[in-house]
Amino acid sequence: MSDLSILVRRMGLWRKYIFLLLLRSPFDAFRTWLSANLMRSIFRCLEMDHSGALLRLCVVYGLLCAMLFVYNGIIWVEYAAFSAKVEIWLQKKMLDKILSLPIKQIDRRFSGEWITRLNSDIQAAFTMMNGPLNIPHLVVAVINTMLSCLLMLKSSLLFLGITWMFAVPQLVINSKIVLKASPRLKEASQNAMAENTSAIKPLLTDADAILLYDAQALMMTHCAENSRRLMKINMKLHVRRAVSDATMRLFGIGGYLMILFIGYRLIYNGMMAFSDVVYCFQVRGSILAGMSMLITCVNNLKTNSVCIKRINDTFEE
Repeated sequence: MSDLSILVRRMGLWRKYIFLLLLRSPFDAFRTWLSANLMRSIFRCLEMDHSGALLRLCVVYGLLCAMLFVYNGIIWVEYAAFSAKVEIWLQKKMLDKILSLPIKQIDRRFSGEWITRLNSDIQAAFTMMNGPLNIPHLVVAVINTMLSCLLMLKSSLLFLGITWMFAVPQLVINSKIVLKASPRLKEASQNAMAENTSAIKPLLTDADAILLYDAQALMMTHCAENSRRLMKINMKLHVRRAVSDATMRLFGIGGYLMILFIGYRLIYNGMMAFSDVVYCFQVRGSILAGMSMLITCVNNLKTNSVCIKRINDTFEE
């Protein structure tokens, strides 16, 4: 995050970026509140045989959802314009910086590495700042999870405890398996991609010389080895993310079954109404969605942070 802060401050867009993030962040939290209260109100009307109030409820909550949708659309229009300016700025400044470097300094690295910094790293930085499941959704996930926990706490401390009892192992496993290894593997992947690009380039630019010296087999073998190394590194990243997703599904279903069983006993004993259990299920779903989004965002940020560091290093050369 420190590298991203340096980059955004270098662009002079820090205040506007924070302002847009704050405007976007309440959307999921308000949607959670609307959805949970709507479901509870509907089932309470059915329990008390107040069917006449259902139409009024649907109209009121429908208008609130429409207002929230319009608000979200306006914010995302502004955010899209901001994102386009950021991408153009990064591409232009990075190209100008590379062209301004002395020839000796450029020759110290492979040409493929400069191409990677100008394309892949810029795209990763843009994705980290503005793309899905990165910084914008991280802020949304944190606020939505906090509000959902407060709503669950107000309704049932027991269900909140069960929810976190299954959510904490997800965080621990993800931290141990994915977060620690992601930056290292991403950096290795970027280096392997640069080497692979450098290996492929002679096949396009020096094809005549390769044919003259009958070096096709040697060059193709070299390219295949680099491609295989890149594939193995990327597979390690995908395997770790797959393990994270599998544990998320496993603990999510386990928590659902636990709350379902306990909720049935509470309703049977007259300690809780069915509408309140439905409300807790809605809020629990929001907590898990926020947790899932939070884990995915942190994984992506850890992975893309390597690219941000390389961009800052380029600007500081």
